[in-house]
Amino acid sequence: MCNDAATSKQRRYDRQLRLWGEHGQAAMEECSVCLINGSATSTETLKNLVLPGIGKFTIVDGAVVSEADLGNNFFVDESFLGSSRAACVTQLLQELNEHVQGAYVSEDISQVLESRPDFLNTFGIVIATQLPAKELQQVAAICANRLIPLIVVHSYGFMGYLRVVLNEHQVVEAHPAHEVPDLRVLAPPAELRAFIASRFGSFEALTSAQFAHVPYVVFLVKAVEQWSRANGGGRPKTYQHKKEIRVILEGYRRAGMQATQNIDEAIGAVNTALTLPTPKASLAALFAKARARVSELAAEAHAGSPTLHDSAVSPTQRRQQLAFWVMCAAVSSFVESDGNGLLPVVGTIPDMTSDTSTYVSLQAIYQQQAAADLQAVQAHAAHICSLEALPADLVSPDALKLFCKNANAVEVLDYSTLAGECESERSRAALAAAMGDDASAGALYLLLRGAQAYRAERSNWPGQGEDVEEDLPAFKQFVNNVAKELNLSNGGSAISDDLMLEFCRWGASEMHSVASVMGGIASQEAIKAVCHQYVPLNNTFIFNGLNGTTSVLTL
Repeated sequence: MCNDAATSKQRRYDRQLRLWGEHGQAAMEECSVCLINGSATSTETLKNLVLPGIGKFTIVDGAVVSEADLGNNFFVDESFLGSSRAACVTQLLQELNEHVQGAYVSEDISQVLESRPDFLNTFGIVIATQLPAKELQQVAAICANRLIPLIVVHSYGFMGYLRVVLNEHQVVEAHPAHEVPDLRVLAPPAELRAFIASRFGSFEALTSAQFAHVPYVVFLVKAVEQWSRANGGGRPKTYQHKKEIRVILEGYRRAGMQATQNIDEAIGAVNTALTLPTPKASLAALFAKARARVSELAAEAHAGSPTLHDSAVSPTQRRQQLAFWVMCAAVSSFVESDGNGLLPVVGTIPDMTSDTSTYVSLQAIYQQQAAADLQAVQAHAAHICSLEALPADLVSPDALKLFCKNANAVEVLDYSTLAGECESERSRAALAAAMGDDASAGALYLLLRGAQAYRAERSNWPGQGEDVEEDLPAFKQFVNNVAKELNLSNGGSAISDDLMLEFCRWGASEMHSVASVMGGIASQEAIKAVCHQYVPLNNTFIFNGLNGTTSVLTL
């Protein structure tokens, strides 16, 4: 019975398992989401988390189902008109996936936090939608203090706004678009050299059938060795050197033999294969601070830091953070010692023309070298844990294997908080540059901030009254005040009167088409945050529905 349930689940999630694997799915199923508000944007976001199997969700919403909801929200029903919107939305969303648990609280988030200040502490991620400035600042402050990932979404007329706040976010599996196979052509492991010498010592001794199935990596290693002997033992580095390698590879062709697909593969792989797997600049920067970061986090743990041991901060999250930096420091130590400047061998090879026996033998060589490198990294990790008096089981073998396999694409993103937005000169420059772009991203951002300030003081959004133009002068003043706060020299004056009037005309309306777009993007970023896979955007996304353009700003 259990096997049937597991098979059914695997069939249901088959496509996404190919994207983020079983461990990514496990992270999804262990996560608890708090969704603030049950509006159209909220339900479109949560729908895209319920379908792939998020563990559980809680909707916090003190509103009742209104006529407006019936016009833009597919997850409310006419029979619920006048009753709790949170209850209605929860019921209909749960129908999408019986494996997901749902709950709701029919109160505004401000009321909930007033009576239960620690309410948000148990959630793995908080998604705040359509929140006014005061409530948003309150939620953002709690999330920043407790290191809870926060995603802010707001649909406003034809505009969509998304803000991602993930604190210090580690990405182990970035899934780069163009992965380069780790074949070590310029620094072959001893076992690979021995294998090539024993099987392919002389190409002339091979039959035509054998020659046609020589793996292209063998041709590359032999060509590099030949080039190196002719060039004083050096390694090919420049474009000219690679051209000379291609000439050598062309020379391996046999006259009258048409089945030379393997040589074509070797020539095609010259640009990517003739590189050394050294840490890229961003990874080297992480390595440079990894050891000190481990000591810092370990010292906090041993000193009984209030931040670390406060029940509001997840011990699991702290453990994951410490484990990541231990792995980072361990791989750094490996590169400096055992690896001779190179990262651990990945252990997988691409498809290539070859007979089955040769390919399997070749694959085994890379896997064995990867296992040996992993063992060396494990020794470094154990040594670091011992020096810092950390638990011996802090880093699991599976996690370390995954880290080593993806080492060159590992990233750490440091997100600014909402309260600290636009404090740095760089972020202010990014906003100023976006004021005049084709997407009007900077202008729309400034207009939304102005609208939030307007609502905070007047208890309604600009343009919600009977006469839109009557609200316009006051709205302009709020926008100019926000621009001054952000130290934008031109500020509100850089925004055209037409755009400002159009924004005012929207009257904070929540259109389903925009809500659907923003819900899809917000849920995608939430999945990245939960699984620690793929690189999430950093940190502000603006959708302009007037001309169908998007922009990402780092504020």
